Amino acid sequence: MSHVELARRTIERYVKLTDREWAEVAPCWTERAVPKGGFVSEGGRVEQWFSIVVSGVQRLYFEHDGDEHCLGFAYDGSWTGDFDSFVRQAPGRFFVQALTDSVLLSIRHADLFRLYDRIPAMERFGRLILEELVVARATREIEQLSLSAEERYRRLLARSPHLLQLVPQKDIASYLRMTPETFSRLRARVR
Repeated sequence: MSHVELARRTIERYVKLTDREWAEVAPCWTERAVPKGGFVSEGGRVEQWFSIVVSGVQRLYFEHDGDEHCLGFAYDGSWTGDFDSFVRQAPGRFFVQALTDSVLLSIRHADLFRLYDRIPAMERFGRLILEELVVARATREIEQLSLSAEERYRRLLARSPHLLQLVPQKDIASYLRMTPETFSRLRARVR
């Protein structure tokens, strides 16, 4: 499957586009490569791209008191970037760093918002993405506040077991809000 077909398939998980609409949407997508250790988004900069991960893994984090706090991961077929900065067109508060060499399929802010104005299905797509992100964030906040460390770890195993092979343990521990030592003990005990 070509990368442009991936963009259409990903968008059409939310809305259906006619071939005529797709003919207007398709040229707006650009392939971008980000090397391991490189940044998809950097705190303090305005996010200009909304991206689909073609391949690779990235982590979303913020810095506070000299520590990095991991908020999530993006991988094949998921969205990546600092959506908060993208929507507000204000300096970002998050970093999105490639943990592996990554290929992204991206659309510029100006192009996406122009498509929102021209194609009603694309505006609906934008609303549905925002709803999905809000629901996911609320679910994550509730889990962080109400579940034990072991329950959070088990949820990760159920949802995304492949991350254990792709992401450094310190980043998973940070994401689960536990020390690397607690994570290591849980990983040894819970299979």
